[in-house]
Amino acid sequence: MDLVAVVALASCVVAVGAPSVMSLMSAVAIRSAAAEVSAAFLRARSYAITRGVYVGLKFRRNGNAYEWTLYQDGNGNGIRSAEIVLGIDRPVGAYFPWSRNDVRPGILIGQAVPDPSNPDQSLDRPDDPIRFNSSDICSFSPRGESTPGSIYLWDGRDRMAVLRVYGRTAKIRTLYYHRGESVWKP
Repeated sequence: MDLVAVVALASCVVAVGAPSVMSLMSAVAIRSAAAEVSAAFLRARSYAITRGVYVGLKFRRNGNAYEWTLYQDGNGNGIRSAEIVLGIDRPVGAYFPWSRNDVRPGILIGQAVPDPSNPDQSLDRPDDPIRFNSSDICSFSPRGESTPGSIYLWDGRDRMAVLRVYGRTAKIRTLYYHRGESVWKP
């Protein structure tokens, strides 16, 4: 009888604590994924400044997975997708496959997500989580300036992060969103 009472009590404790543990794990996953992407941006910017060349971090979808590669400008006009294809802008040996299964580039589905710039509006193009003007390349100049844009990360359930890169300063700001909230939070 005592054993049954102990097992029942332990089951109740696990049932009460499991949702909060899962929520904590999800929050840690989204924050660590955002830190990984931020580190890739900082690496690209550092490469551009130290080498005195234009460098671009190109994101691409490869089947169900994402990857990004660092490219160096080959002709002085910045990083361009067409010139990557032609081999003018070449990879510099920094290739990053997205190896995480808990968080991926993406935008939460099943509800409208507020735009981080204007919470009164919803995000447009929910199928496009990587937005650097009209491409998926974040370029950095030898002076450290960058292409302005954003990359959205999603845990596949309720949490998102957005990394926003600002042009002239190349400052990276990360904001977080949880399903049902009305605004993004730092």
